[in-house]
Amino acid sequence: MMEGTRSKGLDLPERVRRSLAAAVADRGVQARVISTQARESMRPPQGHVVVAATRDEIDAVRGPARILRRLELYKTPYGPVVRLAISVYPESGEPLSVGTLLNISQVSGDAALSGLGRQKTLYMHFYYLDAEDLTYAFSKEIPNAPEQRAEAKKVLKMARDAYSGTHEDRRSFRWAVGIAEKQFELPVPEPEDEA
Repeated sequence: MMEGTRSKGLDLPERVRRSLAAAVADRGVQARVISTQARESMRPPQGHVVVAATRDEIDAVRGPARILRRLELYKTPYGPVVRLAISVYPESGEPLSVGTLLNISQVSGDAALSGLGRQKTLYMHFYYLDAEDLTYAFSKEIPNAPEQRAEAKKVLKMARDAYSGTHEDRRSFRWAVGIAEKQFELPVPEPEDEA
């Protein structure tokens, strides 16, 4: 399933690449969580994070870097919003920070969050904007520690409960995001160094 990802990244459909490229050109750094699964596999899908930015921004985080992430749950009158915030801290220079939303009312969002609660490794694939398309730059594998998996399971349960507790007539992911985004913050702060 992961064959070839080290050399060419994920085999993203053209419409996904072009959509992400347009978003980078319009709004800057973008991220998406994508679940993949081999066709004949009985195994659950694996979650991958795709980060897209300009070539300079991607080149700035090449090599050794510290990757911090935070899973956030926002409860609103219109339903829950789950956000994965990521900051990549290179050895020198500014961090590359981005957030992506997971809509648990859609199968893809629920599956992605479920994967974060199950996988021992998280795969991140970096692409840069090239004309109106994306070009693969590199990938990183980062551990998904037991505490992070437990947190993802907890967030998934709370998000599902919040969704089922929201009256059907009020559910609107767009409106929920409109309320929640006022609280979004980046970068993900580095832990305080212990003296």
